[in-house]
Amino acid sequence: MIGRTEELARLRELLDSVATTGAGEVVVVEGEAGIGKTTLVAALTDVAVDAGFQVLRCTGFQRGALGGFAALHELLQPVLERVPSLPPRQRAALLTALGLQAGPAPDRLLICLAVLGLLEEAATTRPSLVVVEDAPWLDDSSAEVVGFVARRLGGAKVLLVATARTSRPEACSLECGSEVLESAATARVLLRPLSAQHSEELLDAVEASAGHAPGAPAPAVLPAGARRRVLQEAGGNPLALRELSAALRSRGADQHVPATAPLPTTGRLEAAFLVEVGDLPAASRTLLLLAAAGEGARLSELLAAGRRLGVHAPDLIPLERADLVGVVRDRLQMRHPLLRSAVYGAASPAERTEAHRALAAATADGDRAAWHRAAATAEPDESVAAELEAAAVRAAGRGARAEAATALHRAAELSLQDDARVRRLVQAAELARQAGDLTQAEQVLAEAAALPMSPRHRFAWAQSRGLTSTSLGREHDSTREQLAYARALAGASGADHPEERVAVLVAAAFGASNHVNSDTRDEGELRRTVHDELAAVDLGRPDAAQQLGLAVLDPLAHAALVRQALPAMLSSAPGDSLLPLAQAAELLQDLTTARRARTLAAEELQRLGSPGDVVHALSGVALLEVIAGQLPEALVHAEQARRTALDLGLPLVAALAGASTAQVHLWTGRTPEAVAVLRRSRALLERAGIERAPAGLAWASGLLALEQRRDAEALTALRGTSRHPVFEQWAIADLTEAAVRCGRPQAVHATLARVGRAADVLGSAHLQALVHRSRALLAEGREAEEHYRAALAAGADAGAPLEQARTRLLHGQWLRRARRVREAREELTTALRAFETAGAGSLTRRATAELRAAGSVPTPLATPERPATPPTATLTVQELQIARLAAQGLTNKEIADRVYLSHRTVGSHLYRVFPKLGVANRHQLRALLEGADPAAPGR
Repeated sequence: MIGRTEELARLRELLDSVATTGAGEVVVVEGEAGIGKTTLVAALTDVAVDAGFQVLRCTGFQRGALGGFAALHELLQPVLERVPSLPPRQRAALLTALGLQAGPAPDRLLICLAVLGLLEEAATTRPSLVVVEDAPWLDDSSAEVVGFVARRLGGAKVLLVATARTSRPEACSLECGSEVLESAATARVLLRPLSAQHSEELLDAVEASAGHAPGAPAPAVLPAGARRRVLQEAGGNPLALRELSAALRSRGADQHVPATAPLPTTGRLEAAFLVEVGDLPAASRTLLLLAAAGEGARLSELLAAGRRLGVHAPDLIPLERADLVGVVRDRLQMRHPLLRSAVYGAASPAERTEAHRALAAATADGDRAAWHRAAATAEPDESVAAELEAAAVRAAGRGARAEAATALHRAAELSLQDDARVRRLVQAAELARQAGDLTQAEQVLAEAAALPMSPRHRFAWAQSRGLTSTSLGREHDSTREQLAYARALAGASGADHPEERVAVLVAAAFGASNHVNSDTRDEGELRRTVHDELAAVDLGRPDAAQQLGLAVLDPLAHAALVRQALPAMLSSAPGDSLLPLAQAAELLQDLTTARRARTLAAEELQRLGSPGDVVHALSGVALLEVIAGQLPEALVHAEQARRTALDLGLPLVAALAGASTAQVHLWTGRTPEAVAVLRRSRALLERAGIERAPAGLAWASGLLALEQRRDAEALTALRGTSRHPVFEQWAIADLTEAAVRCGRPQAVHATLARVGRAADVLGSAHLQALVHRSRALLAEGREAEEHYRAALAAGADAGAPLEQARTRLLHGQWLRRARRVREAREELTTALRAFETAGAGSLTRRATAELRAAGSVPTPLATPERPATPPTATLTVQELQIARLAAQGLTNKEIADRVYLSHRTVGSHLYRVFPKLGVANRHQLRALLEGADPAAPGR
């Protein structure tokens, strides 16, 4: 270690911090190639071992692992005996991902949580140093897990050290693939070039070592001129100092170095490596090429492949004597990644093909063999493509979707027929989307779009493109492709395959419903065409999916038939139709059915282990709970959906859940929190073309502006709810209030007429209450009174007590201004009690102020038996959710599987919850949450 005293001291400080505070740290050690990252981390590893740390490590390979999770398997090998301690779903997900047991394809979030839990579990007995070498080159599946763990290490005695290469010493950003680690890092150590003094010291040490090495070239010491050139052109890079000096020494003392001829710089160090390789026996060079082509292969496999090319075990000796490779456990490790790329790049195409063929024949792993055969194949070959596709299916089955996508993409390139090529490209794009690599998914879909497609493949392509665009927040209407496929299914008679046609047209209907407020003539005509063709399919019996598809395209036309049938549909709906049914129920304004459908969907999807779909369901549940005035429940579900959606890379879901979170914060009087979450949620919606999330944020933003008396801004924001009909309808009274406050009542007339017609046709008590409240705000005298009375009458059956109380608040204000003070006090007092019961602090303050203005002194609802601030008010949202589940009797592991946390994190939360609530066990916790005295006899 020369010239790295300060950097090592900084790393030792972090190591000591982890050991003493118990808080995890993430540090990225970065610098240009050859700058000494590996040497520095090796020195830290020695310190950690001496301090009693357990060391876990993995290394990225430049061309990526072939089957997925290779680096993760390497990292976790020493602690796999602790896997039984994990929650059941997380345990099963991890074992399947690592190929240690068979099972359904695991969800990536469950794999991530399992690894986090395993590291936390291991760190309970000994602090851990986790070393991730060459982080940007980790296989994609492992990289995602490591990035997730890095963000969640705060409560474990773990120091995660990742090394990454920068393009130049002064660079501040890492190579592609390690952005997540960089953002999660609590510290960064940037290795800069060595000083002139330290470069001299290192070169002295290198020459001294070379002079004592057996078979070292003579002379061991460079002439003064050559030495100056090495110091000058190495630029303080340790690897350059070593390799350039070795290259010059190999020339001999009598070789003159022209002053004008550049030496290989750090960017051309591969040439210096190749000087050493060129002096090796031919068989040793072949073995080195096999190692470069088969990175990650076992030494036994390399030697078996070598025997096919005339290479034998003694041919390894010259490689070791030249210090080009070393045997680490059962693998051949090259001195530096640049050596691998230099050797592979210098080989001819024929030599590389020969090496891959030998490796394919020697490896026992069928999937790796398929990759090598594919690497050795230059022309389309259907047999190789099929073999690679089978490997992709197996990788996807273990949850390694990113690697499966890459394999299918290569299989598509090797396909002989366009039909097979398109099919594999679409499958590759869908796997890339599921893996979270939306950019790759788009690129692969673009490749497929340039090929001729059958209607069936065009439909599959459109489905994948639509899902990818939705995940990116971009508008993409696949309706035309779906319509074309349905017509192709109909055949010459126009009546073939009715069941399949209904399924396709229903998918088109729900996709088109995301753009229901598009005012272009073409879009309207297209929706009408889908509607008419779906209606024309005769199944010979009523079909729930067909009816729902028609209803989402034209809710008012089908309300009379479908709305009353929704509860019965819900009772018999299969799990995969619950979310579409909820969407239809919202458009038909049956909020009770919608909420029940989303709740059941969340429970079913939770059971199936599908977090991505669970957060879609929970986000919708939270929004409906806000409307119902169940604010604590809404906040729990919205925050779980938002947090998990961010972990899964679902920005639109996170944004919509954030809108519900903001509404709860607003009504409960936490305006700064509402402002913060809205700001974060808006940042997730850049160029969003899907209407639901922007409309939801427009509603929340408008409510915030109303609360802050920014009436003109409120009106502008609330107009944005017109992007989606249900939000336009739910926000109609707020839009009207903003327009009236601005003195622009005419701005709401057209929207109110549209929503009023929907309320009449749909027969929704909730919508009718909002419409009457809006009309009351626009009217005067007796007409206003009649609308307030009608709003309250409708609201009594609407199941939205918070909205009913808001109507009473406005009515009370109107009565006070009309000098009907006694009636005003009655309305305002009733509203105040409802706000207090719901925990709506900001509305409580407004109602209290109005009561005082009406000459009344409000009496507090709180009593010594029922304090105004419940004990649970001290808990965070996540702590409250965990406390409730614990009170229901769930174990920490069961809770972890339910809320997508590690079981150790759940335990940490409960450790904080008990003293906050003044309880000592779960029995007392249950009693407190049920409203009883936790210390009561018999409890």
